[in-house]
Amino acid sequence: MKHLEETPWWICDANDENYCAYVDTDSNYFNAEPILFHLYPNFEEFTDKEKDDILEKVALKYQDIITDHYDNLAKDCFNVSEHRLEMKTECVIRSAYFRATRRYAQWITKQEGIEKETLDIKGLEFMKANFPPILGEFFNDILQQVLKGEEKSNIIDQIKVFKKQILGGEIPLAKLGNPTAVKKL
Repeated sequence: MKHLEETPWWICDANDENYCAYVDTDSNYFNAEPILFHLYPNFEEFTDKEKDDILEKVALKYQDIITDHYDNLAKDCFNVSEHRLEMKTECVIRSAYFRATRRYAQWITKQEGIEKETLDIKGLEFMKANFPPILGEFFNDILQQVLKGEEKSNIIDQIKVFKKQILGGEIPLAKLGNPTAVKKL
């Protein structure tokens, strides 16, 4: 995960581009923009819902292609003719932030064919119990805005205002500390 953008030579040729954004134990996330713009040069002109539908259609098509190739993999690598290997498209993600293994946020707009508006956040530091709640709420709000396409200048302005509130003493110092208890003095 450390150098995901540097694809090892055994996965693809040196001049090939790696479109894999993130890999987990049982999940693969790919940047679909290049293929979407190839198939639909006017892709940016579609509404967000139309984009989600097109992306799902493309993902399902590739899901079937990969599943078909698992037959070759099972036979060539595992020497079996029957297997349970299957590729399955689980969700359509409009935007995401991947920080490290099991530390990410994603804006899911479709899950298993059903339209949704879900923000899925896993393992990011501001969610942990020992993180100051006031900072966690602020970071969560900013992250949601970033994933939903808020203008960079608006995000920067909000950060500047929050910083002034902290440095200006508008937020009590006790709210900025770690939420831990003192058992004995």
